[in-house]
Amino acid sequence: MGFQNTAGAINHQAVALLSASDKSVFHRCLIDAYQDTLFAQSNRQFYRGCNIYGTIDFIFGDSAVVIQECNILVKRPLPYQKNTITAQGKSNPFSNTGISIQNCCIAAAEDLGDIKTFLGRPWQDYSTTVIMESELEGLIDPKGWLPWTNTTTAPDTIYYVEYNNTGPGANTTNRVEWKGLKVNDTEEDARKFTVSSFINGDEWIWGVPYQAGL
Repeated sequence: MGFQNTAGAINHQAVALLSASDKSVFHRCLIDAYQDTLFAQSNRQFYRGCNIYGTIDFIFGDSAVVIQECNILVKRPLPYQKNTITAQGKSNPFSNTGISIQNCCIAAAEDLGDIKTFLGRPWQDYSTTVIMESELEGLIDPKGWLPWTNTTTAPDTIYYVEYNNTGPGANTTNRVEWKGLKVNDTEEDARKFTVSSFINGDEWIWGVPYQAGL
């Protein structure tokens, strides 16, 4: 199954898939656009074996979502734009929401060229994003992450984690120095964002393969 928005980069925000349903599962789907491709708006969601294409903030929203064993493929933006994969929208510190990317491959689409890409930027003050056990290819900018705008800094209250990733883009030596960014975090903290712990997937995911823990 495929979800595609053909508006193109020139038309800026153009969602291919919006999901707000609880316990939603997407397996082996194509999700393709440029800016704002996948709007994981709310509730618990699980993506497995999908190909997700985009440029800016192309995995975003305020759901509790685990993206597992997917190809995250970055396309060429407009000349004045910077590519950012995630824009998580957690504004309530007490909500159990965030983006968890596990065992995925983050790579360049055919048209990207040598343009560098950032893992994400904080849409809201409590933005929560975890990238773990994934292959990060050389398209990732050494700084890793961007603030929301060029004139702002990342709030200290965000929670960004990079854990046990591989590939040239996984080198964290020159990452931005933000209070809310944790690189090579502990296994205990990473485990909180697995299918079992984060979205209680053992209770409702059936009929598709999934990895419950680390």
